[in-house]
Amino acid sequence: MSYTRKQVSRFAVAALLSLGTAGSFAAENDVLEEVVVTGSFIRGTPEDAALPVDVFNRAELEDVGNPSVIELVRNLGVTSGNLGETNQFQDGGQANEGVATVNLRGLGAARTLVLINGRRHVGTEVVGVDISAIPTIAIGRLEVLKDGAAATYGSDAIGGVVNFITRENFEGFEVRASHQNIQDSDGDNSIGAIAGFRSGDLHVALSAEYEKRNELRIRDRDWALRPVEENPEGGWSNIGNPPRFLPAFGPSPANLLGAGGPDPQCELLGGSLAFLPSNQPNCRFQYTYFDNLIEETENTRFFGELNYDINDYTSLHLEALWAEMDMPAWKTSPSYPPQSLFGPDRFIPATHPGLADLKAQNPGLFTQVGPFPPEAQGAFVVGRMLGVAGRPGGVPESAPRNTETARFAAALDGSFQNGITYNIAASWSQRERYNGGSDMYIERMGFALDGLGGPNCDQATGTPGQGGCEYYNPFSNAIEVSAVNGVSNPQYNPAVANSDELIDWLTAKPWSFATNELFVLDAVFSGETDIQLAGGNIGWAAGVQSRSEDYTFELSDISNRAVNPCPFVNPVSVTLGHTASLDCSVQTGRLAFLAATDEESTSRDIYGAFAEFSLPVTSDLNVQLAFRYEDYEDVGSTFDPKIAFRWQASDVFTLRGSASTTFRGPPQSFLSGTNTELTYIDSASAFKAVDVNGNPNLSEEQAVALNLGAIVQTEAFYGSVDFWSFDFKDPFQTESEAQIVEGYIANDCADGGTGVGTPACDALRSHIFPAGIPAAGLQRVEVNILNGSDIQTSGFDVNARYDFFDVAGGTLTLGGRGTYVLEFESDDFVDVNGYTLAPGGDFAGLLNDGDPFTPKPELQANLFAKWSTNEHRVNYDMRYVSSYDDVRPSLPELGSIDSHVTHDVHYINNMFDNLTLSLSVINLTDEDPPLASTDLSYDAFTHSAFGRMIKVGLTWNLDAL
Repeated sequence: MSYTRKQVSRFAVAALLSLGTAGSFAAENDVLEEVVVTGSFIRGTPEDAALPVDVFNRAELEDVGNPSVIELVRNLGVTSGNLGETNQFQDGGQANEGVATVNLRGLGAARTLVLINGRRHVGTEVVGVDISAIPTIAIGRLEVLKDGAAATYGSDAIGGVVNFITRENFEGFEVRASHQNIQDSDGDNSIGAIAGFRSGDLHVALSAEYEKRNELRIRDRDWALRPVEENPEGGWSNIGNPPRFLPAFGPSPANLLGAGGPDPQCELLGGSLAFLPSNQPNCRFQYTYFDNLIEETENTRFFGELNYDINDYTSLHLEALWAEMDMPAWKTSPSYPPQSLFGPDRFIPATHPGLADLKAQNPGLFTQVGPFPPEAQGAFVVGRMLGVAGRPGGVPESAPRNTETARFAAALDGSFQNGITYNIAASWSQRERYNGGSDMYIERMGFALDGLGGPNCDQATGTPGQGGCEYYNPFSNAIEVSAVNGVSNPQYNPAVANSDELIDWLTAKPWSFATNELFVLDAVFSGETDIQLAGGNIGWAAGVQSRSEDYTFELSDISNRAVNPCPFVNPVSVTLGHTASLDCSVQTGRLAFLAATDEESTSRDIYGAFAEFSLPVTSDLNVQLAFRYEDYEDVGSTFDPKIAFRWQASDVFTLRGSASTTFRGPPQSFLSGTNTELTYIDSASAFKAVDVNGNPNLSEEQAVALNLGAIVQTEAFYGSVDFWSFDFKDPFQTESEAQIVEGYIANDCADGGTGVGTPACDALRSHIFPAGIPAAGLQRVEVNILNGSDIQTSGFDVNARYDFFDVAGGTLTLGGRGTYVLEFESDDFVDVNGYTLAPGGDFAGLLNDGDPFTPKPELQANLFAKWSTNEHRVNYDMRYVSSYDDVRPSLPELGSIDSHVTHDVHYINNMFDNLTLSLSVINLTDEDPPLASTDLSYDAFTHSAFGRMIKVGLTWNLDAL
């Protein structure tokens, strides 16, 4: 990682200040004194909070086997649609392998504010904060505020706040190691250490963690690779290898001589015979065979903090974090299908030796059509470069993924003689993400089909198939053995096989590199006024904040539309008739599948000020008021109030509630530029390039958040019920490419269609490129970020536990918690032209594949039982996710994703001095995830694909160094 002068100067500022850590005043043993609880800058305790805050301390994390950050977030019932495992197919997962996010209420991870020790951490505009950089051994506790908090924390806190609080008071030395067994994998291994020491007024805590995840192939889960008859969307492509061929007498779709058919070795080598919607026979290819459920990944994390009491009134706090996620070989399909299938560059002449051999081995495959005998017929091939044979050696394609995160924070925390406390802080954090890729050169494939391929061929002077010039053979006679089923091909002919050098020459290695940077200056003051109410003096807090956000997105030249906008750059392509011109009107770039996109660089400053008051109206009633003003230099300003109350109605019964407005300004990358994604569009029966355009006319998104709850608490029982509601106005949304293409087909908007010229088709055709082409042949879909349909969502959180004392010499606790979504209502979906793409409705209880929402099961809950003594702890968890529906299933029987129940058991042993042993069995009954009409045949946002896992852990602790 390299740092600019601007970054170094920012760190220098941070090193001279201090970070007052919200909530970090708790002792290592998690006995909570009066601290700054997440959601307020006025000190109190979670039990006294007027806001719904869940606190998970270290003991509770140990009780469930010290989960990884990914597992921890997945087990929070209040979250849904989290990123956390390899998921390159569902919207939001693409290109985010190795990333973990928190998505409270399923409102979007970018609407959940993630704090480290009460301070903001760098995030991305869409994904939000990548929490995989936080070392779990450094976490002292986790506080989850399940309420809008923009009035206190500002933008991004619409859905709530998750605050990771570190072990700043730890003293001694602790080592923790674990191994998690996963069937058909070498499992997950981790080792971490934390050391803390105190010398006079100085305290230092340092932690390090290394985690290795080993590969789990999707082919090792029999439920995941379903036959096409059971799940047509389960990784099955209509564009495979072996391919489908269409006889032709020339390089134009007008020269076709019939429907053709699948390669004769399709089924033998692992393809699947099927019929297209046009009733033409086809050979399908299951690309997910080559994918992984877990990628080989190394995570290295360091965290350190220093606290120094300068005097009786002032302390200094410094902290630093560095983390790297390294995924050296993310696995994917051996090749991707080309977007353009019938250009003149895709024509195979009759003289092609691979085609001639195919005809010779399969008499009757080509028949006389008019004046054209079989030997005179060429062909178009609907296929991809590599399929069932894999890459050379029978392996998947692979590319690296890497994320590097750095964070520095520093400040002064203290008090004046009049009792007013202050906290002046600076923090800087940066995230760098590298994504490697692979694709086929369009132009080079055109040359290779004409026999002018390979690294040693001069296309201008070479002779097809001679010297250094090679033919690319797309047919099955180039395949010796299928990597999918291990079958040897009886029609393999080494004389027409493709060389490894030719495949390498046809393959491009594009990459992208994104950098997000955040610099924050804070000043917070708090104290009590002389104004006394019946319950005590009025408390207050006030502060100012400045945030600087920077974002850059860089591309390899081959991916950069500004450098390589056109598929063809060699004049020989014009000579051969592959293209009429080297200019292009639709700038798709040089790659067959991964369409070219644009670089971007943005920055902005945001300024905010807030005030907060705690009004002890009586000894039983406390009211909190908060106000925040924020100014976005490019999209205006906002003023957001919040009111909350807590009424102790009796010794056992409490009511609490809050109401607030929240605000989020559009991220810089939403206002301009283009980001290109790849999405499978059912109605087009293929993956298509989707250009997501920024919108300079975006206004802020706003929401009104409400919460009303009741608490019953006795010595042995705790129970709470909270009703929550969010009412969004003008939320940031991206037009749905699925809805656009569905409307394009339904209105018959292709050239010559009955809808051409209607207002509907005028709007829809503006999104389709090339303009007016039939949906199956489209190359790109253009969508826009806009202030979309208003959303109303509400539901209930329930939490209960009961302690039975002196049960078999220990304490038995029974309880449960759950979240039920009453509604997720959206208005109609419109495009940037105002055209209604699809009706709105209630999206709770739906998979929402193809809509701008993540999956939303209505009920997520877990029941638990825990028995504990000083030496033993046993914990049982039953986790439940309700069934939900898919409104666009591949088959009617896939219209519902079944409910899912799993059982986890954990045992913790503290019998040995300074040594803790743990054993966890996760998914005890080895339940498979419910079948869903997705590429991986399950919903990776909601369910685990790993089956039963056994985790063994050891913690060795020395009280002092």
